[in-house]
Amino acid sequence: MTSFLILPGKMAMDKTAILGVPISVLSPKDLDYEIRRLLQRRRAHIVTPNPEFLLLAQKDQEFFSVLTKADLAIPDGIGLKFAAWLKGVNPRRYSGANLVLYLLQLADHKHLRVAVANWNKGLSSDSEILQSIKNSYPHLKTFIFSLDREKPLYDVKRLRAFQPDLVFVALGAPQQDIFIHNRLLKDISSIRIAMGVGGSFDFLTGKIKRAPKLIQKLGFEWLWRLLKQPWRIKRIWNAVVVFPLAVIGWQFRRFKYRPNVVALIVTNDNETLILNSAGTRTYWGLPQGGVEKRESLEQAVRREVAEETGLTELDILAQYPNMYQYEWPKHYTHKGFRGQRQSFFILRYHGSRNAVRTNPIEHKAYRWVKLEDLTKAASPIHRAQYEVFLKTYYEFKTRKN
Repeated sequence: MTSFLILPGKMAMDKTAILGVPISVLSPKDLDYEIRRLLQRRRAHIVTPNPEFLLLAQKDQEFFSVLTKADLAIPDGIGLKFAAWLKGVNPRRYSGANLVLYLLQLADHKHLRVAVANWNKGLSSDSEILQSIKNSYPHLKTFIFSLDREKPLYDVKRLRAFQPDLVFVALGAPQQDIFIHNRLLKDISSIRIAMGVGGSFDFLTGKIKRAPKLIQKLGFEWLWRLLKQPWRIKRIWNAVVVFPLAVIGWQFRRFKYRPNVVALIVTNDNETLILNSAGTRTYWGLPQGGVEKRESLEQAVRREVAEETGLTELDILAQYPNMYQYEWPKHYTHKGFRGQRQSFFILRYHGSRNAVRTNPIEHKAYRWVKLEDLTKAASPIHRAQYEVFLKTYYEFKTRKN
C-alpha cells in the first residue's frame, strides 16, 4: 500500500461487528482516505483487532470498551475474515506490520514526528528499532522510549516536548490499547494518531522473519509462526480453534435474550428508588442487572441491588419471571444477545432513605420518587416497561389487601 491519493468528499465507512466489537470494512483506497482524515484531527486511536484481541475482550470489559470506542478498527488476521463471512461481509484484512510500514512512509512523506513506546522486555531494543527506522527513513524525526507493560510509567514532559504526531505502542494486548486510551491520548495533545502495534517492529528489526508473501496472502501466517515459534501453540490454538467456536456460538446466541432482573424497591411511604447512570447523559431507571451463570433470580436481584445501592434490608414480596422482553437497537449488543428478558421483583425496604450508597462506576446519583411519578421520572426508553411493572404492582397490592 503506497498510494497517497486524497479522495474528494466524505466517504461512509462500512462496519461489521464480530463478538460485539465493531470492525471497519475498508478497501485500500478507503483505508488511505480514513487515515488521512484522522491525521487532520487530534488524538485518534487506531486498533488492529485479531482473534486473540476479541477473545481477550470477552473477559476484559475495559479492553472491550476501548476497542468499541476506537476511531478505526482495522482487521488483522484471517480468522476475522472467516467470521465476517458468516454475516455475509467480506472485509479486507491488513497485517499490523504492513500498517506500520505504511504509516512510517506516510509520516516521512508528510514530515510528521513519530514516537515509539517499546516494551522494555520485548525482542527489539530501543536502539534497534530506531536504527531500523533510520535505515529506511534517515530524515524522519523519531523518538523511542521504553515502558513496563504492567506499570506503563513514562516521562510525560519529555514526550510533550518532542510533540509527536504519530505514536506506536508495542506493549501487546490488552495493555497497549488501554494505555493509549486511558493515558497517552489524554497526556499528549499533539498526537494525531496512536496505534497499538504489538511485535510489528520485531519484523522491521529482523528479530522475527516474516512468512513468505504467498503464505501471507493465503492467510497461513499462523502456521508459519507455529513452525518458527512452537511456544506460541496456545495462542495459535486460541486463534484457530477457540475463536471460530466462539464466533459460531455468538451467531446462535444472537437469537436469545439476556436474562435480567429489575427491582421495584417500595417504602412504607409508597416511594421507589431510581438511579442515574454514570456518564454525561441523564439516564434514570430502576436498579437492574444481568443474571450470572448458576445464579437464581432471587440471588441475582439481591446481588444487583446490593452492588448498585448498598441496600440489604429488603423483603421480596413478589417475583414475576420473564415478564418483559425487548430488543436492543440494531448496532448495540452485550455478549452477543439480541436483547433482554426481564424478571420483575417487588421488594419492601425498611431502612433509612439516606442509606443508599451508589457505585460511582455505574451510577452518579439516586433519588426516591412517588410510585405514581415513576414513569414520568424515568428516562423515556423505560416508560413502556415501567407502566407494565406498575400495573403489576397495583394488581399485586389489590390482591394482598
